[in-house]
Amino acid sequence: MDIGQVIKRLRQKRKISQQKLSKMLGITQGYLSLIEKGGREPGIDLINKTAHCFDIPEQLIFLLACEPKPDMKRFSKPLKKIASAIDDILRTAKI
Repeated sequence: MDIGQVIKRLRQKRKISQQKLSKMLGITQGYLSLIEKGGREPGIDLINKTAHCFDIPEQLIFLLACEPKPDMKRFSKPLKKIASAIDDILRTAKI
């Protein structure tokens, strides 16, 4: 998963429209759409703003975007468990 997919997933879990999140971030809806589709990579400032909007540490966005390399298959099950736990936290967190 790339960072754009993480942002989209966070946005959808919080039931926030692209229009609302783009206003919160100070960018256009079109630009946010490009990020979510992988057409553009957000800069660190935008990642920090996004984390702030969702009230999560920016490191979590990077963690969720990590894809295990083939030689790291032994970590895939623990990473899936972590991702599932994070999903549970995000589902119940207040925004």
